[in-house]
Amino acid sequence: MDGRSITEWARRNITERRMAVAMVVAGTPTTLAGVALYVLPGPGFPFLVIGLSLLITGLAMLGAARKSH
Repeated sequence: MDGRSITEWARRNITERRMAVAMVVAGTPTTLAGVALYVLPGPGFPFLVIGLSLLITGLAMLGAARKSH
């Protein structure tokens, strides 16, 4: 990237909306996997908590971005 650092690239290209969408996209399958593992015998609770936290935070960020525009 022409000697530039990745943090400079991230500051220019990653918006709050993109980060929120990425959190929702990552949180949805993680939550579903956590639910499946929680119902089946397996370590599902950590996946469920992480997935829900990503999903809820991403949705909150998207909701806050809509109201500010």
